[in-house]
Order: sequence, then structure tokens, then C-alpha cells
Amino acid sequence: MELDASMLQPIVGHALDALAVPVEWSVVPILAGDGQGLGVFRVSGTALVGGEPRGWSVILKVLPTTPRSPTRWNYPAREALAYERGLLEDLPPGLEAPRCFGHMEPDGQHHLWLEDLGSDAMRWRLEDYGTAARALGRFNGAYLTGRPLPAAGWLSRQWLRSWLAEGAAAVRELPRFRRQPLVQRVYPPDVLDRLLRLWAHRQELLDALNRLPQVLSHNDAFHRNLFLKSERLFAVDWAFLGPEPVGAELAPLVTASVAFLGVAHDRWRDLEWIAVEAYLRGLQDVGWCGTSDQARFGFAASSALRYGPGCVRLVLPALLEETAQPHVELVLGIPFDQVLQLWAAVCLEQVRLADDAFRLLATLDL
Repeated sequence: MELDASMLQPIVGHALDALAVPVEWSVVPILAGDGQGLGVFRVSGTALVGGEPRGWSVILKVLPTTPRSPTRWNYPAREALAYERGLLEDLPPGLEAPRCFGHMEPDGQHHLWLEDLGSDAMRWRLEDYGTAARALGRFNGAYLTGRPLPAAGWLSRQWLRSWLAEGAAAVRELPRFRRQPLVQRVYPPDVLDRLLRLWAHRQELLDALNRLPQVLSHNDAFHRNLFLKSERLFAVDWAFLGPEPVGAELAPLVTASVAFLGVAHDRWRDLEWIAVEAYLRGLQDVGWCGTSDQARFGFAASSALRYGPGCVRLVLPALLEETAQPHVELVLGIPFDQVLQLWAAVCLEQVRLADDAFRLLATLDL
């Protein structure tokens, strides 16, 4: 990546809150591009401030510009627009975004220069997930107690519907492979049948989710995107930002955190209980008086759809194509046999959450 001092000087000056002259720097990839983005890099070095050397570090996030509809689930420019229009500088208490030091658009790409929150390599305890869930409850709850939802046209709309529509073909194909050995390990007959019933009745859940109270949602707040700093919760990767039903914010916090090995899958129920109860306390902290079952339904239905049938298009290719398996091992850092165990556990919890969602729906006045 070609960087020069004239390009870096205003970025480093913002980062150090001083007139700074960069004198040396290095670029280290943090996350490779995957179709949504072109990569995330840590750019760090030394600058002269008043003639004295000072160290600095910033994050560079590179996003493509594409003609996709701005309301689709994966509109690449959404995060850049959220910074550019000031939305992420005016969030309600509970959740914060790293500062943006600059936004450039070379060659049709978006370059976001962001505050470096440092390493968050320490493994979270279950109590930390509770802290995060309560903060997310306060953040979401502000939009239920007087703060108006933003109406920008580039926010995601009907995110879950868009996500499911993109995976519809894979779900329709799944029954053809029910006897394939790896498919059977992740989707045993009973689980597969329950998953397909969930898919057949998805519209009922989606319509009910639309009738829940709506909040502004980060919509991808799981442990890899969250940083706890002295009891303050920061989130990175705001690409899915938009209105979502109350409780939906918990779906990635619980399910994606397990799926990406933040919590062992045999602690799922402990994590779920802690997260849901803390989230409800966060809603109460800001004065929301709705029923807890509304938030529980929002979580259960959103998670079941998003990570059950919604993830078939991601899982099935790796089960059918051996060449895809090394990439999965690289992303998760575990052997593929353990990946199969993990995916089976996650899928089993989603069909259980679907049962919970339908049970709650029968008692809710929506």
C-alpha cells in the first residue's frame, strides 16, 4: 500500500491532537478482504511533535464503492456514510464508535482512517458479555424512550429479509444432500426437518418482528467487533447499521460469539441467560416499560432465522467441497472436524430458539 507523509500528516495530527510530521511508518494487515471489504490495516509509526518523536497508531479500513442498493444488508459504503454524516458521533449512551480521523475516496474506494482501540485479545468472561449486553440494552432502549430513529436512506432496511433472500437457493438445495455424511453431522435428520419447517414459516416470524418496537441497531455486535475499555463499550464495523426490532441486537452477541469461538458452545445456555437478563436491565435503565417477552422474542426469532436457514449458504459449500475447508479452518483456527461439531451445536440451538420464538409469539399481542 502506497502511503506518503503528505497523506498521513492530517491523519496523524488528528490522532495525536497536535501538529505532527510523520517520519516513519509501517502497515500491517489485520483482516483480509472478503467481498464486503478490501481489508483492514494497522498503520503505525513515529512523528515529530514540536521537534520531539511521538509514537502513533491508526486503523485504515478499505471499502469498495459498488452500485448495490443502499438499503441492502451488505451495502459497502454504509459505514463510511455513518461517519461522514455524523451519526456515529452522536450515539446515545451505551455504545460508542472509534473516532474517524479521515475519509478519502481514491480510485472509487472508501478509505476510513479510524482510532486504534488497541488489542482486545484477552478472552472475555461471561460477566463481560453481560456488561456488553446491558450497554447494548441502554443503546437500543434510547430509541424506545424518546430518541427518534434516524431516517437516512442509506441505513439498512429489512436487513434480515435481505439476508434470507440471498440464501434462499441454498436452503432449497439442502434437502438434496441430506444423506451426505458431513451434511448429516451438521444437520441430523431431526434438526434438518425442524430447520426446513422454520424456513417454511419464516414469513410469520418476519412479519411479527416488523411489528415489534424498532430501535437503531449495530446489528453485528459480537465479541470480535466489540471492545470493553474501562466499562465503556466500543463497536467497530458498522456496515449493518439500521433499524431492527428490540432484542435482535442480542442475536450476534450470543450466537456469533459462540460461532466464532468467543465462548465454548457447551456454555451457550449460560451465555444466553446472562446476555438476555443484562439486556433487559439495560432497557429498564433508560426507562423502557415494554414487556420482556417482546425483547426475548426479538432475540429468539432473529437468531433462529439469521443463523439457522440464513447461514446455510455459508455452511453448505464447505460441507460439499473439500477445497473450501482449509479457508474455514484458517478463519476459525480449529481443525475442520471441530468446526463440524461447532456448527452442529449452533444449528441445534437455532431450531431450539425457533421453538421458543413461536411459543412466545403465541402469547404476545402483536
